[in-house]
Amino acid sequence: MSCICLCILAAWSGWGTPEAHAQQVRMTVDTTVIAIGDPTVLRVQADRDVTAGSGSFEWPAWQDTIPGGLEILQVLGADTTAIEGEDGNPVIRVERAYEITAWDSGYLAIPPALLVWGTDTIASNPLLFNVLLAPPGEPGQIAGHADIRRVQWSWQEQLQRWLPWILALAAALGLAFFIMRWWRNRPVEEVVESTPADPLEPAHIVALRELDRIAKEAVWKQGQVKAHHAAVSKVIRTYFERRYNYPAMERSTDELRSGLVNLPIRAHEKELILELLSLTDLVKFAKWSPQVADHQRIVKQGIRFVEVTTIAPENSQG
Repeated sequence: MSCICLCILAAWSGWGTPEAHAQQVRMTVDTTVIAIGDPTVLRVQADRDVTAGSGSFEWPAWQDTIPGGLEILQVLGADTTAIEGEDGNPVIRVERAYEITAWDSGYLAIPPALLVWGTDTIASNPLLFNVLLAPPGEPGQIAGHADIRRVQWSWQEQLQRWLPWILALAAALGLAFFIMRWWRNRPVEEVVESTPADPLEPAHIVALRELDRIAKEAVWKQGQVKAHHAAVSKVIRTYFERRYNYPAMERSTDELRSGLVNLPIRAHEKELILELLSLTDLVKFAKWSPQVADHQRIVKQGIRFVEVTTIAPENSQG
């Protein structure tokens, strides 16, 4: 019966997806055999070919459960990376992970995840879960409690047990003594009153002006493709640094991806900047040769990111 369900789901996974589609969706799980109530991780990967144009996926609105009988314990977040597709084209991969479990034993047929791309509905592969019951104990028997055993520690064992705490206390006292001596002997600087500096221009105004300048100069027309994309990356990183007070200029794209978790940035804004920086990285490090539309699109995406993340000025009261 479960094999029949899986075949039906596999046929369903092709619904709404053209045979030669530039976007693909794949669903995987760390293990397909779990005990009832045990957690595992479900991952949904959405790939899109950069050369097929811009756009974004619309993800299913899963709250507490996933169709097929899986319960979501927690959402583990999303990740965006740039990879090379099977045909050699650059691909942007967005992956979302969920910690899941199941409370019904037996085989569970998980239908394909449906993502919307423009007017198309793209389906992933289905999954088949096997949920096992815990092994039964002795019939009619209740396990008794274990006996309490008293252990006599030797002085070597006691020293080994307390040695880390003693060393930590000694290190803390030494650090406190060093800080106290440094504080007492620190040089006292004379306070010099300085005139306040002129206020900086808002970050979004500077970024939009620079992106407009890059679009007009269009150095890629003189063969300076890498310089064009590097300039866009620098402007966006500088704006991001001032907007979120985060050292984006000192971070690689992978390090920036990890730091976004602690910043007040929405999911679609996160995907927008990671896709932009991933494309510039492909030009700078992977020697990808973009088309004319890609040169113009990278500037437009930078302008869009600045506009959607600009802090609206407060209305002045007169």
